[in-house]
Amino acid sequence: MKYSPLFTIEIEHDYFSESKPDILQIVPTVETERILSGSGLIAKFLRNKLYVLVRHLDADTPLLNLSNDFTLQFFLEVIRPDFAEITNLNLDDPYNRKLYFSNGNSILDGSNKSIDNILYLNEKLSQFNSANAYKYNDIVRDSSDIAHECLQKVAPNTGDLTVHFRKLEKVSYVTPSTSILFTGPSKVIDLKTPAPEVDIKYFQFNPATSLFDIEVKNTLIGAGENPTGMNMTSVLLSFSDEENSLFSEGLYKVIINTQEEYFYFRPQNDWQQVLGIINIHNNPIAANNSYRILKEDGTFFMIAPANEEIDTRNFKIRFAPSQYLMKYLCKTNKVTNITDDDGVIAFDNLGNNTFQSKRPVRSSEIAPDTISVSYDGSGILKKTKVPGYRYLSITDDDNKYIVTETYLNL
Repeated sequence: MKYSPLFTIEIEHDYFSESKPDILQIVPTVETERILSGSGLIAKFLRNKLYVLVRHLDADTPLLNLSNDFTLQFFLEVIRPDFAEITNLNLDDPYNRKLYFSNGNSILDGSNKSIDNILYLNEKLSQFNSANAYKYNDIVRDSSDIAHECLQKVAPNTGDLTVHFRKLEKVSYVTPSTSILFTGPSKVIDLKTPAPEVDIKYFQFNPATSLFDIEVKNTLIGAGENPTGMNMTSVLLSFSDEENSLFSEGLYKVIINTQEEYFYFRPQNDWQQVLGIINIHNNPIAANNSYRILKEDGTFFMIAPANEEIDTRNFKIRFAPSQYLMKYLCKTNKVTNITDDDGVIAFDNLGNNTFQSKRPVRSSEIAPDTISVSYDGSGILKKTKVPGYRYLSITDDDNKYIVTETYLNL
């Protein structure tokens, strides 16, 4: 039996400098498992990559029993508890906000997500704007789509990419901009501006325009429902029509008076323990041919000039590692200096026998072994233990740096 890869989804994580990440996995939803089992497709996740394979009828002919208009859906699951410690990703509400990945264009601005012909499923990084405020760990891109990582708190109109950020080798990392509120049939939303009357409008995402311009429902909560005229501080959103039929699964924008909220509505309550959801479309949502699985006529994309091999779509999802300040706490005042032999990490003497890196260090699977301690009366001790990410504390300053400490018995 012969199988060919139809598409793959690869997870990249910069923390893993020498090996493949083993902190996440991609699994099909129950509905997608049903579709796969009857279509001639199988899905296999190996190490850091999901392979969706198509069975061949004979040695040369792939057989796909699937209409040209389909969506396959997968969950992104965390399988190692230290994911949050080694990853630069801070979701405000991880129980309600999930990451949303898609081979469709951006739901934020309608643009293509690819960079240098790499087919990302996550939203592009937002472009740096010197008028904005930034905080430690924020990742932005410049006009050339190169990623930059913020090293400190930056006030509005003071940011400088060459001063307050560091350039990264890679681009298009997953950030909170890739997340969206998930909901079942109903959800309570707090009003940013309490009011005695609330006008609620529900809009569905329109793949033809890449806008939320299909109004599906309008609810007014006025004097009849609130006869006392008290200011309401929250409202209950209902993702069903007047006949109590649930909306179709997908993306929605809800305007509550002037407050805008974006949701992914999923009727099945089987998503709460996952990090995110991945939708692979072969319909108008996947507007760009490089992101589609099949041509519009239902045939396979083939590799020219022989046209004998399926042109596999290789999608990517990329995570940045966490960054932290190295802090060494010394027992005596005989430690005079701590240095990095490679000259990459510089340290400040904070007083009280404490030395701390001048700027954050990106987490790496292979810890640097180039830290030297200058010790009064004993020369230089080489290869001091580097603090590990498992020993983290939070400082109380405005930057809220993650600090990893170790005690030197010196």
